[in-house]
Amino acid sequence: MAVDFINAWGIFLKGGPMMWPILLLSILAITVGIEKFLFLSTLERSNNKFKPVFFKALRENRMKDALGACEDNAFGLGNICKAGLMKFGNSVDLIKASMCQAAGFEVHVLKQRLKLLAFIVNAAPLLGLLGTTTSLCVVFHASQMRSNALNPLSLGDMSSGIWQALVTSSAGLSVGIISYAIYCFTASRVNDAVVVFEQTISETAGILQAVSELDRT
Repeated sequence: MAVDFINAWGIFLKGGPMMWPILLLSILAITVGIEKFLFLSTLERSNNKFKPVFFKALRENRMKDALGACEDNAFGLGNICKAGLMKFGNSVDLIKASMCQAAGFEVHVLKQRLKLLAFIVNAAPLLGLLGTTTSLCVVFHASQMRSNALNPLSLGDMSSGIWQALVTSSAGLSVGIISYAIYCFTASRVNDAVVVFEQTISETAGILQAVSELDRT
């Protein structure tokens, strides 16, 4: 008995019209994942390069050099630390408040498009389920019509229709799983960056306060 094989494109076409929005969601998830990976990697390298230079200048009371380091690294920690330098000479609470406000804008940038990934995680399986139920409705409606005409569908015909219906569920679940993995990996790196922001704020505020007290003596 000969067995017919079908390629991936053929399976995609057999899945019906719901396969197209699922494909679109998969492209979006991968695109966002790559964009966030590149952005966060660049941010991490920038932070690792910035922190030693900045803190060395800060501890040596070279505020102009510290400010120059912030301006050379004009995103992420650079903006946050610059906000703290602008409040040099004030209380620790005021310095931290200024830096936290700047950090809020940077965290907002970090979290951009995470909601889109979360949407894809939930939408892809639902679209797959919708495609399956729609296809099953067509199969069973055809079965009813053929039965009324005294020409019922064969088991093979019904199995073929149900198999095609399940393709969309498989595709939706696959995209949902991949998107969830991308979301978890990205969210974890964002949380790591936020922790670095918080640690830097505390360390910078403490050093600025210590340097300010030395200047008064």
